[in-house]
Amino acid sequence: MFERWTDPRKRENLRILLWIGLITVLLLLLSVAGSIRNEERYEEPGQDFTEVEKAEPEALAEPLSETLSDEIILSPGDKEFLTQLTGLFDQGDLEGAARLLNGYDIPWKEFPCMYDGAAMRGKISSGKGLVFVKASTVFYGNFDYGKPEGDCTALQVLELEEGKRYDYSYGTWANGKMNGNGECGYNYYDGVTEDITKLNAKRGAFKDDLMQGEITYTSTNAEGEAAVWQFKVESGVIVKDERWLQDTDSSGAVIYKLMAKDDNVHAYALGENAMGEDRWKNLILFPYV
Repeated sequence: MFERWTDPRKRENLRILLWIGLITVLLLLLSVAGSIRNEERYEEPGQDFTEVEKAEPEALAEPLSETLSDEIILSPGDKEFLTQLTGLFDQGDLEGAARLLNGYDIPWKEFPCMYDGAAMRGKISSGKGLVFVKASTVFYGNFDYGKPEGDCTALQVLELEEGKRYDYSYGTWANGKMNGNGECGYNYYDGVTEDITKLNAKRGAFKDDLMQGEITYTSTNAEGEAAVWQFKVESGVIVKDERWLQDTDSSGAVIYKLMAKDDNVHAYALGENAMGEDRWKNLILFPYV
């Protein structure tokens, strides 16, 4: 028996069998260990993902709602001012609206913003309301897709050396411009100390902010004396007819005169260059067209 195991070939075969068995056991152990690690690896991410999924909406909910809100916070004084201003526009009291607008220190500084009767927001929505395009300029009326549409009034207050004045435009608007019948002009309502035209009014039809056709022009001085002219314009430019008289001024320059309606005292005079200007147009353009 001893001689049999001492045979070199048999010992070599036995050594090979032992190595094969050892390698097999090691591979089996590695396979079992890998399965255990894989199970642990796939369990952990599932638990972590569930925790994140619950936590993220709670953490983002409040900042997201704040970002989407464009409402401007109003004080009780702001709300009273806006209510009064709306009421004056509804009454057609432009001078009262101008005095109120000029006398109130508006706290909001970013424009445009719109007050719809319930809240002030930093954008122009569809509907009726007050739209501030700057602190001294406000539009009131109907809006569609961020522009005046239908009946609308524009008001701008100014403080000039000759006095306090407001410019205005009202009538029918389409696509953010005056299109249809309306009126524009200005009025010095306070502090006038000079002999100037206190009230200037141009009434007629508009197309894309320029007056068209027969228009009526009224000029009122500081004493309240009014003169009225009627003439034709095309795209804001005067169309001369036989009623316009050519003359010269003291310097010899050519001027054109038109006598007031039913009045042989007051004449409206313009220089030759001014006759060709598009002077007859909406004074307050909507800036977001």
